Amino acid sequence: MLTIKKIAITIILSITLINLSAQLDSSLMQQNAAYELIVGKCDRVDLQKGDFSKYFFEEYINYQLDSELLYNIKNKIFNCSITIVLGTWCHDSQQQVPRFIKILDKLDYNTNYLEIICVDKEKKAGDINLSTMDIERVPTFIFYKDGKELGRIIETPAKSMEIDTYNILSK
Repeated sequence: MLTIKKIAITIILSITLINLSAQLDSSLMQQNAAYELIVGKCDRVDLQKGDFSKYFFEEYINYQLDSELLYNIKNKIFNCSITIVLGTWCHDSQQQVPRFIKILDKLDYNTNYLEIICVDKEKKAGDINLSTMDIERVPTFIFYKDGKELGRIIETPAKSMEIDTYNILSK
């Protein structure tokens, strides 16, 4: 009788340890899983594919635009070019870049004046030299008029994407 109890306990412990081991292995694999990084110049279509797409579509769809401010931004933004430097691995980029692109879409912004550059975790963009841009954190949204920088939104807006954009364009 004692032997049957030992066998039953051994089986139960073995099953428990196997389950715990499997859960631990799964957790470690998720943490170490290779996240698909985009590095270098890209366009919005590239952001709508792969690992970044789930963040892109969720934020793009759910972001509520400030329509009143968009009206005020509309005439100011068409004279500007914009560079976005982002990391597809970065939470702030995953949140703010889709929101900003939604703003540009609503404004019918000519994306020929939009440059999107993706960086790795060391803030390098492959063969693109970013040293003149002074990128320390991502995302960084840089607004230019006539080749001169008007201002930046770094990581997250101080108030909102619309307010910060309007303030930069109103300088």
